[in-house]
Formats: sequence, structure tokens, C-alpha cells
Amino acid sequence: MKNLSRRTVLATGSVTTLAYALGMASPAHASPAVTARAGEPVTSAPALRLGSRNSTFTRSGAGPRYWNIYGYSFPHNAPIPESEWKANIDWLAANFAEFGYDIACTDGWIEGSSRTTRNGYITSYNDSWQNDWAYWAKYLADRSMKLGVYYNPLWVHRAAVEDTSKTVLGRSDVKIADLVAPGDFFARDIGGNQLYWLDVTKAGAKEYVQGYVRYFKDLGVPYLRIDFLSWYENGMDANIGQVNAPHGRANYELALSWINEAAGDDMEVSLVMPHMFVNGAAELANGDLVRINADADKGGWDRLSGMRQNWQDTWPNWANPFCGFTGWSHRNGRGQLILDGDFMRASTFASDDERKTMVNLMVAAGSPLAIGDTYQQIGKNGWVYTNKEVLQLNEDGLVGKPVYKSATPFSVDPGSRDTERWAGQLPDGSWGVALFNRGDTDTVTRTIDFAADLGLATGANIRDLWAHRNLGMDSKVSAVLAPHASAIFRVTPPRGHGTTRYPAAFAAWGGGAGFNNDHPGYDGSGFVDGLQATSGSADPLVTFAVQVPHRGSYAIRYRYANATGDTSTMTVTAEKANRMVVDGPVRMSFPALASWDTWGVAEGAIKLEAGLNLITVGRGVTDEGAINLNWIELDM
Repeated sequence: MKNLSRRTVLATGSVTTLAYALGMASPAHASPAVTARAGEPVTSAPALRLGSRNSTFTRSGAGPRYWNIYGYSFPHNAPIPESEWKANIDWLAANFAEFGYDIACTDGWIEGSSRTTRNGYITSYNDSWQNDWAYWAKYLADRSMKLGVYYNPLWVHRAAVEDTSKTVLGRSDVKIADLVAPGDFFARDIGGNQLYWLDVTKAGAKEYVQGYVRYFKDLGVPYLRIDFLSWYENGMDANIGQVNAPHGRANYELALSWINEAAGDDMEVSLVMPHMFVNGAAELANGDLVRINADADKGGWDRLSGMRQNWQDTWPNWANPFCGFTGWSHRNGRGQLILDGDFMRASTFASDDERKTMVNLMVAAGSPLAIGDTYQQIGKNGWVYTNKEVLQLNEDGLVGKPVYKSATPFSVDPGSRDTERWAGQLPDGSWGVALFNRGDTDTVTRTIDFAADLGLATGANIRDLWAHRNLGMDSKVSAVLAPHASAIFRVTPPRGHGTTRYPAAFAAWGGGAGFNNDHPGYDGSGFVDGLQATSGSADPLVTFAVQVPHRGSYAIRYRYANATGDTSTMTVTAEKANRMVVDGPVRMSFPALASWDTWGVAEGAIKLEAGLNLITVGRGVTDEGAINLNWIELDM
């Protein structure tokens, strides 16, 4: 779209910061270890209320790998010609598909797509294209790739409104023209009058939205990018001001729920430009990916690390992906949200160090890896997208977190999380660790201490993934980094003792559970609290991704604190990524301890399938008491 889909006007600006808690409740406390054996689980315990879309996409970990037309359309401020689209697909197939970049996706600049089906659905990216979506879906499938589409099912093209023969799918009594309010144009205040916003209160609106999603699904589209959600919700842009009529929170949530229902597990839903009000509750409940920073724009270091560093309570909450990933890291992880740092444009960076930092950050945060360069721009920089060892972290589902220093939200205290030190645990118990120097002038040394930061008292083997070199066994990993440089490592604890520990501080948190370190005695950087009764619609929980060699029953230990004065219970489940139940839900007991500064170990058993399992520990509505959770540990 001309000056709409991707605009420099979205890059900066701020509003008054609202310091809300972002789900980081802290009911509890912790210290010396005391072992307590849990009683037999009760198999009648209910399932947990998750509060998230919990799709197979988020349950699998990191985001997808794909190519997007942005590198052409942004500098030209125009839709990509079909000949350029084809040339880039052929380039993608020849050079990057084997590395997992198996989706070619359109982007904005879409007002020029006015040809629609009898139900008002656009038939191609642009009217100048000779071929429709079905042709390009097949063209990509013939090359073992897939078609991704950028479109918002809440848009109604003016051409469809003005054609009285167009009716809603399954509702021949409802004309497309009946779905919109007069003058309710997308971006009406800045000249965007080719698209209407859908009025979700109209009869047939649900059928229109869900029909649009299924229309693309039936074409074999696995990935749908839905943009300008903030403009739909309240019509406000942080830099422009009021751009169109507000549609309200209730209508926004309703529309997202329709999309979620229609998408199911066959389509990955990418939510772009959401305000993320109420701690991202609506987006968490209905989407897979969520954009957490301003547009990639012209690319380069300023877009990756510079620009506005503080938080604002409107889109984009943070301007750059370093801050966006850090600020929303409490919402990432299995079954929660995939944080989207927008497109990678390797050709726009000034050095190879900066290019590596771009990739290292996206991989460490579990972002989609979206190539934004074109075949004409890439030059000699394509190598940065094809490091198999780095890509293996993404393949294994790495979703890292910055090192947390306190439970205070990053929006309130930028010192509460370290944007330059990241770690994430993989299902096999190994770790991805990334270290960064965002500074412009000084060479620095960054370090992750395995005991203090990760809870690995035994040390671990370290492999540098860009040097492709084993660094041996150590108790920490350090890197001397020039300005804008970074390093990424795979850290593998020794397996001789047959026990693998999974710290809760690096797991996925839901329902108000979150990081804390306000009491002594925990292992690693902290623990998870908030596992207590809640009046919300979701239960607090922690989800661990665990890989085991064979099907069977495994001994499991939970390091916890409980000073409620009585035994507390938690609901425990084990499932595959496809939601197949492996064990549970069962109720686990955690006996009372002397104080919140006292840690105990509850012991039990859990059934797991060979390969990846998701173990969730949560405080369900019929559970009792509260605990803090430091880690789980399995004998393998």
C-alpha cells in the first residue's frame, strides 16, 4: 500500500507510559533444601484453562522461515510486479529452500487487488498479475514450497461493495455491501478509501471473515499475515493520530476469535500492528505470532537496535526488536506467543558483524526468520541465512529469554532484563546462548555463568556456532565483542549422570505465572511464582519442552517452595505438540515447608512418549494453595 502498509511514520513517537504489572504477580518466598515425597497423583484432576490459542505452531516452538516481498515493495513504495515475484521465488527455491525457507509471502501495497470472487474475496495479489492465488500456490508446491498471504479478513474492497451481485458465502441473502458502514474506510483520514473496514455487528459478518480465512486455507495457504490491527481496534496511530473510526475492544476481540476458530491448526496466524492492550490478552488467545517492534523499514542497525528505547502503551510498544523481544519475553514460549521481529534485510547492514547479530537475535528470541532481501539486493550476503548450526537451534524450537534481573516489568524498569544476554533451553536439555554488544564505540566482554544464570552447577560443553568450533567444558561462556557484534553457542551439559534439569525461569509462562528472584535459595537466575488462585479466565502455569529417548514412565522431581501452611496441589499434564495426551491431567501434592525461603523437592513419576513432550504444571481451579517453582528434573 502506498505509504500505508509499511511506513516510516510508524517508526517513532511515544505516549505516556502506563506502568502496569504485565502479569508478574509475586505471592511467595524461598532457601535451604528439604526433600518431601509427594503422594500418589489423583487422575480426576481437571485440565487447565490455558488462555492462549495454544496451536500446534506455538507448541512447536520458534517461528517459521520464509521470504517476503518487502525488500522490493518498500524501496519502490509499490506492489511487486508478477515477473519480479516469479524471479524471487525461483531464486528462493534455488538458494534457500533447502535451508528451510519454504514459504514465499506477499505483503502490503494491496489496494490494487480489486478483482474478487462472487463472495468478495480477492483472487490475486494485484490486478496487474495474470495469474491468481491458485496458480502461485501450485507453482510453489511444485518446488516443495508454500504460499503465504498478507491480507486482513476485516477488509472489504470497495469494488466488491459497489458490485451488488456479490454476496456473503453461505448467506445469499446478504450482499457484501451490507457488511460495511458508509464512510468507514480503512485509513480514511489519510486518503485510504479503496478498502472498507468490516462492521462485525452486521448479519453475515462472521460468515464473511471465516469464509475469507477458509478461502485461503483451501488454496493451501499455511501462513496468513493480518496487518493494521491497532487501527481497527481504536483507529489510533502513535505518529499520525486518528486515522479511521474506532471499532472498539469488544468488536476487536470478537473478530480475532472468528479468525482463530476458522484457522484452526491448519493455518499459522500472524498478528501485525496490535496495540497489545491488557498485556496482549486478545492476541495471546487468538494468534500465533505477534509483531513486537516497528517495521523493518529501510533496515540497518538503527532499525535493529536504535530508535526509541522506551515503552509506550500503543503500537509499537517498543520501536526496535531488541527491546520488543525483551519487553514481551514473558509472553513467549511453547503454547504462548511467537514474537515476530519483522523482516531481515542483510543487504542493508554495514558489516558482517551486524548481519550475524541480526540473525543471532531472531534465532535466540524464537522469531520467524523472514528474509526481506530480493535476488537483486542480496549481493554476497546470502551466507548469513544459511548457517546450518545456527538454523538447527530454530529447527529444534529454541525460544530464548533475556537474563532477568527482577520481576519488575521491562516497561517500568529497563534494567530489569538484560537485552544483551539471552539463553533458551532446548527439549534435549541443551541450551542456545547468545551474547550481544549493542554499543557503538567500546569492545566489551559478555558472559553467561552456567550456575548463576542457568542453574547448571556441573558446567557444560560449549560450541561456537559461527566458528563451527568446540570450545570444551567450562562453567561459563564469554565472548569479547566489538561494537554491534555478537556470538551464539550451543551449550550441552554432560549426560553421564542420566538426569536432565529444566529451570522454570526459562520455560513458558501462562495465566499470570512469571519470573521472580525476591527470595534466596533458588538454583539459577530465579524461579516462577504466581502459581496461586486467580480470578482470571486462565490458570497460571509453566510449560516445559522435554525430549526423551523412548516411551515409558520417568521419575520426575519438582523443586518448589510452599509456606501456605498446608499442602498445595498443582495439575500436571504431559502432551505431544499435536495435543495428544500422554499423561494426566493428574494432581501433584507439594507439602508445606517452613517458610517461603525454604525449598523442597517433591518426587513423582510421569509417562512420556519418545521424542518431544510438553509437561505443564499449573494451578487449576480445583487445586489448593500456591507454590513457587524452581525447576523440574527427569531421570532419563
